[in-house]
Amino acid sequence: MRILVVHNYYQDAGGEDAVFHQEVEALKKKHSVEKLTFKNKKGIVGFLQYLFYPYNIWAAYCLRKKVKQFHPEIIHVHNTHYASGPIIFRTAQRLRIPVVFTLHNYRLLCPSALLFFDGKMYLKSIGTSFPWDAVKKGVLDHSVIKTFLTAFTYKIHATVGTWKKIDAFLPLTEYTKELILKSKLSIDSDRIIVKPNFILEAKPDTIFSKTDLPYFVYIGRLSEEKGFIQLLEAFNHPKSPPLKIIGEGPLKTVLADLKNPGIEHLGFQKKENVLHLIRNARAVVIPSICLEGFPMALLEAFATKKAVMLSKIVAASEIILDSENGYLIDPFDFRKDLERVLNDNSINNVGEKGNLLFTENYTEEKVMNQLENIYRGLIK
Repeated sequence: MRILVVHNYYQDAGGEDAVFHQEVEALKKKHSVEKLTFKNKKGIVGFLQYLFYPYNIWAAYCLRKKVKQFHPEIIHVHNTHYASGPIIFRTAQRLRIPVVFTLHNYRLLCPSALLFFDGKMYLKSIGTSFPWDAVKKGVLDHSVIKTFLTAFTYKIHATVGTWKKIDAFLPLTEYTKELILKSKLSIDSDRIIVKPNFILEAKPDTIFSKTDLPYFVYIGRLSEEKGFIQLLEAFNHPKSPPLKIIGEGPLKTVLADLKNPGIEHLGFQKKENVLHLIRNARAVVIPSICLEGFPMALLEAFATKKAVMLSKIVAASEIILDSENGYLIDPFDFRKDLERVLNDNSINNVGEKGNLLFTENYTEEKVMNQLENIYRGLIK
């Protein structure tokens, strides 16, 4: 197949970028693949990008030019916020090329994208014709203007039928699919196909030595929605177990005053280091307080046969059976779960069952076969 993959980079790199690159490399193994990318900018250029967000004729021109050069059979879009915009879908339809859209977040439902605002879940936009409450509160970057322009962009495209021109929506979880069906987007159920992320199977350590046990590990952005404050509330006690923190973010400053000497901030780490640290940990902790879709840290834990402590708020918690293939936690109070996991003699079995779930559903082969079948079903 000839596949064109379109992606809009944010100003700061994130998980969506990683999934985009990972899938492109996987597709290249068997297909002819080209990329078309856009990048959000700062300053006056970024202002103009946002101004043209509702109908970016430059992005449409770039897509038409790329299609003319490459002649793809299908177009796969990962993100359109905000340097390209939803015009990508309308242009693909005019060119009579089927298009699929991976839903990495909830922006189709709310300008907040994460259904999170002011330290808690925010669901008021779901089921509304226009998210006026979200606009008044400035749920996107605490900006009324940015929130309104994003909401206006999606309202315009809903009104002119842009979403009807998308052949398949690919949310990461069943929970996301149900939210879409509850919304006023009027998207047919058969056009919403749950397709999770994947991660490469973890290879055994070859160059690293084992570290002291037991410790827990957190991998992710050091930010409010990731439950980072709640994480420290659980671990920042003199008698709490050690915690290794991998990642960077705006809440790094709160690490300056720690009571637990076992808390260690390792910053950004290469993938092989991350997998090594996970493999030798007691468990991976994912304490998000937002409706995060499918954290890559969850797959990394599964791939290394390591138990995961996953917030029950996270959409992917739907695949966890508590104390069987993982541990479900209340991110606002999980100190008791630390003791439970520390003292669970069956924790290795929990990790093994998580790995079995991984091998059955989330390997590169399984997920990419599903994606290729979706493509084939749409190509006429």
